[in-house]
Amino acid sequence: MINNYDDILQWVEENDIMILDRGFRDSLGVLKSLGIDVAMPSFLGPKQNQSDVQDANNSRFVTILRWIVESANARIKRFKWFNQVILNSSLPSVQDFACIVVALLNCFHVSMVTPSPNDDETIRCMNSLRTQNNTLQIFLTDYNLTRNSIWNVIDIHNLVQRFPKLSMVDLRMIALIVYQLKRARIYAEEHADSIDLTDPNLEFPIQSCTDTNAHDIIRIRFQSTHKKSSQYYTYIQFDPNQILAWYCTCRSGPRVVGCCSHVAAGIWFLGYERHQFETNQQPSAINFANLHYCDSISDYEDSSDEDNDARYSSTR
Repeated sequence: MINNYDDILQWVEENDIMILDRGFRDSLGVLKSLGIDVAMPSFLGPKQNQSDVQDANNSRFVTILRWIVESANARIKRFKWFNQVILNSSLPSVQDFACIVVALLNCFHVSMVTPSPNDDETIRCMNSLRTQNNTLQIFLTDYNLTRNSIWNVIDIHNLVQRFPKLSMVDLRMIALIVYQLKRARIYAEEHADSIDLTDPNLEFPIQSCTDTNAHDIIRIRFQSTHKKSSQYYTYIQFDPNQILAWYCTCRSGPRVVGCCSHVAAGIWFLGYERHQFETNQQPSAINFANLHYCDSISDYEDSSDEDNDARYSSTR
């Protein structure tokens, strides 16, 4: 871009915004010096293990638009030749091979994006939540309710009040995107150590609080899928009719514009999946592979995993 190869700067019009993932972090100075506005997921600062709620909310607005690039790349990498290290001697052929692959995809694959009647409602909901704080996070902090000593493992059927039964429409309005819901099964199966999530005798450990101020809150301890030494605590506040609030200790856990995959897994299982008569008994590993290469995804995906244990610091 500095040398304007192929007149690339002519592609950029006034008031355009480049939506990038964190891999472009070292290019921000160059882009801004060229007068180009950039939107990128937030960075964690020094000694910071979790984004604050505003950064987490703003990052969701970036990744919800960025997903199309990751999905297109995933489709191309389904072709074995592109899903490997390409030797320098093969570089002269890359452009021709890419043209062939893209032509095949354009001709025979379903559209990457399918408009939904709920798109406008999703956008309206996101805009209304963007500047809101995480009330449950504030409540837990103010009353010091994150201490392990006040949380005890209980059976699902022994909750003080009934967990609400939800529909897929309800779940989509909570998550706002289907990506987290597609990952929910992976976390639920890992937590329950079973692929039969509709088994009435299934053990799905949850915790209740001994403090009377938190009778409507449960806690679930999820194992990180990336680092065995990391665990995240997911808090869900509810009444018998609806989910009231959520918070998770993972990197993007404070956000209220949608929710992280851990929150989605807890709500999905407790409010929906365990009430089904049959379950899709696929191993989690297979589900995870299908997720990355599923051609029927018509929603939004993160450009980078929200559990990623890599830590970035802003240079500003």
